[in-house]
Amino acid sequence: MEKKVVKVLVSAPDPELMGGVSETVKLLVRELEGSADVLYAPFGRRKGQAGVAGYAMPFLDLFRFAFMLCRERFDVIHMNPSLNPRSVLKEFFLFVVFCLFGYSGRILLLIHGWEQDFFERIASRPFALFVLRKVMKRAGAVLVLAGEFRDSLIGAGVDGGSIGVVTTMVDMSNIPTEPRPQRDCLTILSLSRLVRNKGVYEIIDAFGYLNRKYDNLELIMAGEGPERSGLEKAVSDKDLSNVHFPGYVRGRDKYQILEKSCIFLLPSRREGCPVSLLEAMAAGLAPVVTDVGGIKDVIQPGRTAVLLREVSSAEISGAVESLLADNDFRLRICADAARYAAEHFGSGMVTQAILRWYEDICSSR
Repeated sequence: MEKKVVKVLVSAPDPELMGGVSETVKLLVRELEGSADVLYAPFGRRKGQAGVAGYAMPFLDLFRFAFMLCRERFDVIHMNPSLNPRSVLKEFFLFVVFCLFGYSGRILLLIHGWEQDFFERIASRPFALFVLRKVMKRAGAVLVLAGEFRDSLIGAGVDGGSIGVVTTMVDMSNIPTEPRPQRDCLTILSLSRLVRNKGVYEIIDAFGYLNRKYDNLELIMAGEGPERSGLEKAVSDKDLSNVHFPGYVRGRDKYQILEKSCIFLLPSRREGCPVSLLEAMAAGLAPVVTDVGGIKDVIQPGRTAVLLREVSSAEISGAVESLLADNDFRLRICADAARYAAEHFGSGMVTQAILRWYEDICSSR
């Protein structure tokens, strides 16, 4: 008997928007082609929208989804929220719409971002905790990007049997995975949103020290965010002409930046499972990271990454120096990181894990 193809409605940010969630979901939808019947339906602000139009769009989308559900039926609804106040408020109303149309128990929640302080506020307030448990019970499955996030939900009283842990995924076809010549290490890369929680100012301070000690170093600070102007001023004040801000990069631009870089910096104070880290590992860069969120689940300290004990310029510069001073150590980290990423984070493998959750939801009906 031929296996039934699962019909899935995926609600996610506009695929034209910049960001890790939309990039991940686009890749997932592409990989599901031929294995599931998928409809990608944008939810929330569209590219180019700002002000009132951007804020009004989620409410208009609620009616659009209701109209869609009147005309068409799906086996699984796949939602892509983040655990922060704005996303939770917005996605909660869409979740209610899906439940009103009879999809309780058939909703997969893939939680991308995770603000631990916000979760702790929910867990400390009886009514908010009651709502959290009800939502999780009504969903068919909940996927998170770190084992510690799963533990937090279980500690809050959510049934652990419905919670899974997955990683984000890497499109290996867009990553320079060919072995590199054993050249000198000159380019250091930071690829993240430019916000203080990513340790971006500590990176600049650390590079200022390294720049005085090593010749011909270059730092690329790729990404956008509210701290960009402040970082550019800090670079100007330190007279660092070899620090570059290319903005948000994708496609060929990202490929070229990964290809020329040798060390990847992500000294975050909090994270989910950052796509940029997995891409850097797959491209054979030596990661220098903290062990927050999902990072601890995807690295092996001393083997596939250098682990920071704290977010400070001294700690970052010391970790980078350990790689610059010992070429054999750096090349070993690079090779092991690339091998581990290829074995665990390819988009096809992660997609198959998510597809199995779709099928489990269908089989439990």
